[in-house]
Amino acid sequence: MYINYIRRKAIFRLAQKINGVKALDEIPGNVNTLLITAKHELAETQIYPFYYYRSYLKEHHVRHCELPLSVLMQQLADNNATQVVNRNIQRIFFQHGFMMPDEELARLLSAVAELFPKAKITFMDWFAPLHIRYANCVAPYVDTYIKKQVYRDFTQFSEPTIGDTNLNDYYARRFNIDDAPMQYSPPSDFKDKVRLGSNFSLSPQMIDYFLGDAPTQEKRDIDLHARIAVNGVAWYKAMRQEAKDAVNRLQGINIAAEGRVRRHKFFAEMRRSKLCFSPFGYGEVCWRDYEAFATGALLLKPDMDHLTVTPEVFAPGQTYVPLRWDLADFEEKVDYYLKHEDERRAICKQAFELNKSFLMSDEIPRQITAIVNL
Repeated sequence: MYINYIRRKAIFRLAQKINGVKALDEIPGNVNTLLITAKHELAETQIYPFYYYRSYLKEHHVRHCELPLSVLMQQLADNNATQVVNRNIQRIFFQHGFMMPDEELARLLSAVAELFPKAKITFMDWFAPLHIRYANCVAPYVDTYIKKQVYRDFTQFSEPTIGDTNLNDYYARRFNIDDAPMQYSPPSDFKDKVRLGSNFSLSPQMIDYFLGDAPTQEKRDIDLHARIAVNGVAWYKAMRQEAKDAVNRLQGINIAAEGRVRRHKFFAEMRRSKLCFSPFGYGEVCWRDYEAFATGALLLKPDMDHLTVTPEVFAPGQTYVPLRWDLADFEEKVDYYLKHEDERRAICKQAFELNKSFLMSDEIPRQITAIVNL
């Protein structure tokens, strides 16, 4: 499977090179969709669907090319973004830079809107946290805003927090950590612009694990997989240390928890694991969640009921096991699902099949096509 990943990644890189342009005036006249892309592993997961579903998109008259955000910024800085040759661009999918200031982002979007006056713009928010921090500065320029997870209750986006995320707020309060108050309140009509995009299953790193048969539940000699990195900002470090301490208190079971291992060994461990504990990261949704789904390890994770993703892979007791955020029920849940093998297997199978059926469907390319033709 690791070889498949290397091969798929190489093919993706080659396709990006073939479909990439190095200047605005190099955009081919036969494309109607422009991707302006950031260089980051999380950002890349939003771009891969354009390549994986390329045949479907071509059949439905979506033809794209890709321009790195860094190239656009350099051309603008050099005053070299002159009249654009291609007037056939209908839709621009725009990704932001990491921690880009609002003023700079608004300036870039304003320039793009001026360069492509007939095109509509979709903003692709690839940040891990649940907030939509850029809503106000992008609102004048975009008609759609794609994110991989959103609150079920949209009003929660406007709630004030200690620190800049809901997780920051909860763990700062829990561990008495000082942080600056923040509030990102999107415009009143912004809910209509928000779209749920795909998640980590639809990425070069993960997709091949879901395209084959469901993983066997035999020969699982590791009871719990829980490799947890702790370093980070204060609230994150406190959250992850609490998770690590909860694992360390467990007695009498076989746990894979200490240190880092290489990718191929990590997945080999996961395929031998009955349970996988995935605490939050800087956002709720983590690679580890999908790694558990893909390898047949039962996912134990702090309760995700406050958010929604596509597909709905966080269904309590059906695709994963929710935990209290303070982990007070962690030991109890570990003990229960180690003893109830039939329930564990059924949940793992359902999680895998839900992800697989989603990837084999046309839900995401239909969404892309619909946005291009809005």
